[in-house]
Amino acid sequence: MLKRRHGDRSEWKRIFKRQYTQKFMDTDGFKGYVTLLQIHKVTEPLFVNYEEKSLCIVDDGYMWLQHFQAMNITL
Repeated sequence: MLKRRHGDRSEWKRIFKRQYTQKFMDTDGFKGYVTLLQIHKVTEPLFVNYEEKSLCIVDDGYMWLQHFQAMNITL
């Protein structure tokens, strides 16, 4: 079973104001969707622990860029 992913991060309730754009690209190096989430306002920043550091990954004014590569599935 494939896991469904959403580039708009609608499940992130901490994002109060957002702008979302997506584009399908088909080039020699990449085929799939490129998405950009512009985060204008959050209720609180999101920090994650990475190795021995605490990193802020979501806050006011941040952008989240993702690539979703198209998969060739034959049923």
